[in-house]
Amino acid sequence: MPGLMMRRADLEQTMMHETKGLRRRSIRAFALLLGLLAGLSLWPSRAPAQERLSFGDALQRVQQRNESLMAGQDEIRQREAEKAAISGLKVPKAELDVRSTFLDADITTPFDPLPIAYKMQDKHFTKAELSVTWPVYTGGRIKAANRAATARQNEAEAQFRFTGDQLVTELAQRYFGVCLARRARTVTAFKVAATERHAHRAKRLLEEGIISRAESLSAEVALANARSELEAADRDVTIASEGLANTMAWTDPVEPVTALFLLRDLETRDYFQNSVDDQHPVLAVLGAKREQAHQGVRAEEGAALPTAYVFGMYELLPNGCSVVDPKWAFGFGGQYTLFDGDQGRNKVSAAKAQEERVAHLRQKYQRDLRSLTVKRYEEMEKAREQYDALDTTLALTAENLRVRTRAFEEGVATSLEVVDATLSHARAQLGRLKAAYDFDSAFFQLLESSGQTGRCQEYLARAVPVPENDAFPGPTDPSLVEPLDKKPAEPPTK
Repeated sequence: MPGLMMRRADLEQTMMHETKGLRRRSIRAFALLLGLLAGLSLWPSRAPAQERLSFGDALQRVQQRNESLMAGQDEIRQREAEKAAISGLKVPKAELDVRSTFLDADITTPFDPLPIAYKMQDKHFTKAELSVTWPVYTGGRIKAANRAATARQNEAEAQFRFTGDQLVTELAQRYFGVCLARRARTVTAFKVAATERHAHRAKRLLEEGIISRAESLSAEVALANARSELEAADRDVTIASEGLANTMAWTDPVEPVTALFLLRDLETRDYFQNSVDDQHPVLAVLGAKREQAHQGVRAEEGAALPTAYVFGMYELLPNGCSVVDPKWAFGFGGQYTLFDGDQGRNKVSAAKAQEERVAHLRQKYQRDLRSLTVKRYEEMEKAREQYDALDTTLALTAENLRVRTRAFEEGVATSLEVVDATLSHARAQLGRLKAAYDFDSAFFQLLESSGQTGRCQEYLARAVPVPENDAFPGPTDPSLVEPLDKKPAEPPTK
């Protein structure tokens, strides 16, 4: 009995150990599962990869996907089909007319006074008549219609080119706008890093009793403002990227590869101004409209002249003909309007007024485009001069920031002076970038106003990229900046 009790106690102890071991293994498995889930939840989500595109690649995307250009191509095809249809007026026109007729009775002719009648037509008959008509002379109206159709096709092609030039300018402004926003964001990040270093130094100097609490607070306020500007710069990048994607009819994020640029070997202003007369698509559109109006005058003048034509017919089913119907016939005819209440004369006057109106509009647009070209050229030159001026200012602002920072550390300059120097250096960098963007925008607008947009790739091949943003004096990596709440190191003991 005692042995049985001992075995029972051993069994219970063994079961207790196994239960505890199972509980521990379950707890470890559960903890492992929780750790795995937590790791999955903290795993950084992969941001959509940004496609790197040069300006040429982006332009190719626009030409392939933009709906405005697609609509322009559709209009060109429409005008080509209309021209082909009108050219058919010069050839003979053949028509087949098939009719099956049911009458209430046969058509007969009586022979009085004889009691007989001759049947001329069955009450059910079928006729198939082939007729041909060929206008021989129409007073020049057919020729005018064909020339007007050619002018409408030329107008559609010129309008397509004008739409393409406008899209190139829009793409350039948005493409290089993204470049500007990204570069401005980098400058702002540099400013934040520099302001963090300054705020950190100010905190250390305050703890050492070198500067006042107001100096330290001034540095902290500048840091808060810089961080707010960085958030705004991030939003500017998002807005600019969305505008670029819209122009490209693209949904994926795009990272521009072609940098902001300058050109210093451009042709003279007179060259671009004189290019307007021969190459601008708007003038080509108005020239095509004037040609249409001129052909309208020719057509109205031709309406007052006689027309002549030849015709012929042949009956394919002669069994359906009556005794008086011919099996074939041909001949010629003519038409001339003797009096129409001066409608023709007034229509000619209206067509001539339309032609003169288009001619006057073309002169005005030509003068406006030449003036606009001068304006765009001067805006481009002004932006380049601003860039050069700010480029020489950067060295001064960088040196001033370095000197003010060193003087603040030595206690001979205020925190406000360091903040002002930081802002001046950032303002010079942002101003130079903005001047470069203004140059690029005015340059593409100059190409559009002078009709030279088709040469944009040629100009970009010899463009000079704007250098990358200069970092602020000192380390710019935020990870190198010590936190503001870190205690200053104790001085070494002798």
